[in-house]
Amino acid sequence: MKKFFCYLSILLVILQDSNLFAQEKLTVDNVYKARLQNSGAIVKNNEVKGYFLFYQSDKIDKNTYEYTLKILDENLVKVKDILFTDSKSVSLQEACFNGNNLMFQFYNKSEKYLEYRSYDITGKQVATYRRDLDKKTMRYIERLADQADNDDVQNKSLFPVDEKGFIASMPLREDGDYTFEVNYYGGDQKAQWAFNPESDYKYEQQQYLGCSDSVAIFQITRKRAALAGKYESWLAGINMFTGKKVFDYQTENKDKYNFQPLNVATIKGQGGFVLSGPYYNPDDNVLKDKSLGIGIWVMNNKGEIIQSKYDSWEYDLAKLLPVNQKGKVDDIGYLFIHNMVRTNDDRIFAIAEGYKQQASALGIAAKILSQGQSGSTVKLKITDMVILEFDKTFALKHATVYEKGHNNVEMPSGSDFMGPQAMAMLAKYYYAAFDYSYTQITNDQASFVVGYNDYIKQDGYKGATFNAISYYGGKFTTDKINLKSSATDLTVLPGKTGSVVVLEYFRKDKKFEMRIEKIN
Repeated sequence: MKKFFCYLSILLVILQDSNLFAQEKLTVDNVYKARLQNSGAIVKNNEVKGYFLFYQSDKIDKNTYEYTLKILDENLVKVKDILFTDSKSVSLQEACFNGNNLMFQFYNKSEKYLEYRSYDITGKQVATYRRDLDKKTMRYIERLADQADNDDVQNKSLFPVDEKGFIASMPLREDGDYTFEVNYYGGDQKAQWAFNPESDYKYEQQQYLGCSDSVAIFQITRKRAALAGKYESWLAGINMFTGKKVFDYQTENKDKYNFQPLNVATIKGQGGFVLSGPYYNPDDNVLKDKSLGIGIWVMNNKGEIIQSKYDSWEYDLAKLLPVNQKGKVDDIGYLFIHNMVRTNDDRIFAIAEGYKQQASALGIAAKILSQGQSGSTVKLKITDMVILEFDKTFALKHATVYEKGHNNVEMPSGSDFMGPQAMAMLAKYYYAAFDYSYTQITNDQASFVVGYNDYIKQDGYKGATFNAISYYGGKFTTDKINLKSSATDLTVLPGKTGSVVVLEYFRKDKKFEMRIEKIN
């Protein structure tokens, strides 16, 4: 009898282990239409709590579709399915998660309005907002709708604000002027505001960079005349709670260099933030001229510079990596900083990726065939991953290059007049062309993982890979998993500690497949 109970206990353990393993794979059928950009990880306090999938799950009739919002836990076990029907003229444009709530941006083409629907992680709808559209916004929204089936284009106008709400930012065309509008929507309560800049400029283009604990921060490119004049780089801050402007100034007049901020990192335990981006000579054009290096500003919530540091390509980075006389890192190009991490031992790391501006043979041929009416003669080449280490004063201490396959991004008409930095912004925020995927930080700030995509032809394998650079115990390690697949589309999402989740969409078979993969 004792042996029987012993065998039974062993069998139960085996069954429990097999159930856990089974839960690490999932197939979702009846996926009529989907974009992987509208699915993602549910992350709270730097820990993955689950995943959300949004897709068209049925066609009721010629005018009505059924949609499903599927919420899973971190083991890919279903938490809840939310089904609803809507007119085929309603389309999902974007989705994101802010640590507490999911937000979905829908466009109703027939009635001309945007609707924002917020859900908590149990699937309960907690808030709904509607924004009627006028001529100032219709052109932009219709362009997003036209690109809804193009996975090469990233519609990025909806952004999460950690555990607070969501920022929606869009360009406007008003009386011949190019301007913009910023809207804020609370995640679980009816809190909202709208911000419209008051300016004499004829051309204004905004890019949301991030936020501190109380201020949303934007990089704004301005020009006095829409078709002439010099481009100016501005920095603006909007109070997250009131929608009032906190600061708005031209960055080239604020310190000794012309600085163009491209990234915001918050300082844990403090109210300020860190800006990073390329810097130029004071009289340079930020959209056309070549940058001198990487600038860093430490700022408070009033927009005041507490500390500034400028690390040049030619001198500072040259000590760590080979740099030619034009200021480009050999074989890497310029560096685009995707994220910055401060560990609990006061080490600061910047996760960057290289890029180069090059002549495009395809664009040149198209230009000739169209007699100069279309196409661009330049392209952007995305190169290697680079991790920069700074001390607590932001002095550059170390740089490590992680080689990967280089890929080319053909640029739209008009790019011939842009410099490499402006092209990189377009590639980052519109085409999602960089290979960087995400940075996942442990809650104690002791370690982090950087994920990026690659394509290799080596060791008997030819195909896509997902790569991880892990920082643990003061040291870096690397790992990769092969992603060769017949799927229509594929993405890799952060997972539980030591793992990632591979999400595949098979359009012909009308299904999702998800699996958990271990990484070192």
